[in-house]
Amino acid sequence: MNLIRIVLALFSFSSSKTSYKMSASKDDILELNYFGLFAKVASLIALEHSGLTYRFKTPESWKDMKPNLKWGCLPCLKNLPSEHIAAFGGGELGQEIAILNYIAARSPEKMKGIDLSEELISHQLYGEGEDIYQALVKIKGKMVSDEAAIAFFSKDQQDATSDCQNFGIYVFLDLLEKFIKECGKEGRFTTSGCTVGECKLWASLHCVYLIDPTVLDGFDGMKKFYTRFLEEKATQAIIKGQRTEGALAQYFVKPDVEQN
Repeated sequence: MNLIRIVLALFSFSSSKTSYKMSASKDDILELNYFGLFAKVASLIALEHSGLTYRFKTPESWKDMKPNLKWGCLPCLKNLPSEHIAAFGGGELGQEIAILNYIAARSPEKMKGIDLSEELISHQLYGEGEDIYQALVKIKGKMVSDEAAIAFFSKDQQDATSDCQNFGIYVFLDLLEKFIKECGKEGRFTTSGCTVGECKLWASLHCVYLIDPTVLDGFDGMKKFYTRFLEEKATQAIIKGQRTEGALAQYFVKPDVEQN
């Protein structure tokens, strides 16, 4: 009888240790914090494509969370290994570009590119994706005139010779169409087709596509890129809300201005 009690006690102790380890390991999972909106979501898409284990979390109280973040903005990535964050005092990793570079470093062949040339492609695509995103932000926040907001989406009001900050979406698409042909891979810019730069670009294009589904008409290379990336299993997991407890809400909409 005493032997049975000892065995049961040992089993109970072993089980409690296992439970503790399972609980602790949960805290080691990368955690991406962002809003439930389809806006600055390139890092979410990249995480899903990378194969890294992660979870997505929205702020319970953004007002309380914001003052405690390094950069006061989202997205941010939490629970990085201590050796990866020691040089800046620990805590979360902020800024989308830093998160994307981290993902690329953790899953380099797929997310960074197979060589330096593909890595440079990825960097350039990030820049174009961010330029498109910032144009949408300015329109959403009414930081540009009504005329400029209309012109961004209007085919007959595009000027490729203007300052790059004033490019319309069709100027961006024309440049990207030429670039994807130069890269020589149908429906993708790199071998994997999902480097962090491609994730960023696709996220921005999808924001535009939600506003105007005809925007890619006439840009065969970019349409193939957009469609191929959309149909990827990892992308669908995000679009369908499988990793975000429901589909992310559309954030950018067509400019709400009256045309004379």
